[in-house]
Amino acid sequence: MPLFKNKWEVPDELITQLRSRFFDELRSDENLYHPDDIERVKDNDWFIGRYLLHMEKDVEKAFNMLTESLKYRKEYEINTLRKKDLPKEYFDARAIFIYNKDKRDHPVVVVRCKTHVKKEETRRQQLQYMLYWIEKAVRSADWGAVSVLFDCTDSGVGNVDLDMMRHLFETFKKYYPWCLSYFMVYNMPWYLSAVWRIIKQWIPQRHVSKITFVDANGLRDFIPEDQLPVCMGGTSTKMYEPKEGFKDGDESE
Repeated sequence: MPLFKNKWEVPDELITQLRSRFFDELRSDENLYHPDDIERVKDNDWFIGRYLLHMEKDVEKAFNMLTESLKYRKEYEINTLRKKDLPKEYFDARAIFIYNKDKRDHPVVVVRCKTHVKKEETRRQQLQYMLYWIEKAVRSADWGAVSVLFDCTDSGVGNVDLDMMRHLFETFKKYYPWCLSYFMVYNMPWYLSAVWRIIKQWIPQRHVSKITFVDANGLRDFIPEDQLPVCMGGTSTKMYEPKEGFKDGDESE
């Protein structure tokens, strides 16, 4: 019985059953999934074990979730997506990025709400940009957990995009099981509280506890002071908001 991520156990026989079920199905169409993901199913016990954990060790349900997840990864080109494939202005604005680690040593994915503008014509690129950073963080954690810091500072009703919020939560719920540690909502204006009441209805009850609303003091319960930027009361001088005239380049994170 392998021990996953120092905490969660999945019996070897269930891993074997899920892997066999996957490759039996794969024979009917080997082009269903990206080759890199097929290799992960073949070699990485944790990569598939987390689907079993999410589905409470039901092999058939885990198989269905795994295959839907891999189809989604191929549809959005997650394995091959690179910075050059996405609009440079997203990176220049630092709309989403990885910023240090939380108290559990998990990477923190920052989403700066005030940078978002809903545009149906660029919806796919916006989704891919979000997925680019989630994938980058999850891979850096060896397919383990990451935290999300949803920064509402200076955001307003015009920045609200319920479709994107639904997709963000569904990404972790459906396609990155057991990969969300904390979801911290920082500096949320009171007038957006009704929006969050809607959002919480989409989230399974067992995962609601992962969402926490925090101010600068509350953030320190989840992220060490030396990992927080100065603008949030921390001591990290690593760039958080882009400086005037900042232009992101391939050398950045």
